Amino acid sequence: MMVKESNKATPRAIVTRNRILSAAEHLFTTRGFAGVTMREVARRAGTNVASAHYHFGSKEGLIIEMLRHRIAPINAERLRLLKEAKHHSGGKPLKPLIIFKALLLPIGQAATGSTGPDSRFMQLVGRSFTEPASFLEKVHRRLFRELSDIFMVELRRSHPAAREEDLFWNLHFVVATMLGALANHRRLVPFSSGLCNDQNVDEMIQRLIVFAGGGFTASIENAKAKANQ
Repeated sequence: MMVKESNKATPRAIVTRNRILSAAEHLFTTRGFAGVTMREVARRAGTNVASAHYHFGSKEGLIIEMLRHRIAPINAERLRLLKEAKHHSGGKPLKPLIIFKALLLPIGQAATGSTGPDSRFMQLVGRSFTEPASFLEKVHRRLFRELSDIFMVELRRSHPAAREEDLFWNLHFVVATMLGALANHRRLVPFSSGLCNDQNVDEMIQRLIVFAGGGFTASIENAKAKANQ
C-alpha cells in the first residue's frame, strides 16, 4: 500500500498524519524499528490502527516516511548550498572543505534546538548505529542514494586522479564521523574533563567540516603516494 500524499488530504487528515509521524519518531528513537508497533504508534497519536495503516500502509512504510519527513529538508538544504558553491566557483572544481560544508552544515542546523542540541534528533541519528543492515540499506537507497551520487560527482572533480575506491572509502569515513559526533555528543564533556562544550553544536560542526576536509584530502594524497612507490 502506498503512503498517502499529504497535499491531497484534508486539514484534519494532515493533523492526524503528523501526529502519527511524531509518535513514530518518539518510539523509533527509544526502541528502534523492532520495538515499534502500529498499535502503539496509533495509541500514542490518539488515533486507531486503521488510520495509521491508511496513511502509511505498513510499519516499514511509516518509519521510512518518518525518516524522509526529517531528512528531506536537510538534503534539500545540502543541495542548495552545493549549487550555490558551484555557482560561485565559476566552473572550477570545489575544494573538499566547501563540499563538506554543504554536506555537514544542514545537519548541524537540524540538530540544534532553541536552547541547545535537539536531543530527539541526536537519538534519531544514534539509531543509525543500531538498526539491522537490511533496514539501513533500504533507508540509504530511498533517502540518500541520489544525494550520495551528486556529492561523489563533486569529489571526483576535486580529486580527478584519485581511485574510485579511495573516494568511496573516504566519503564513508566522513559520514560515519558525522553520525558518530552527533550521536555521541554527550560523551564530549566527560571525555574532555569539561574542557569542551557539548551544547555548542555549531562549533562542533565547524570543527567537523575542517576535520573532514583535511582528512579527506590527506588520505587521498597518502593513497596516491603509496600507489607511486
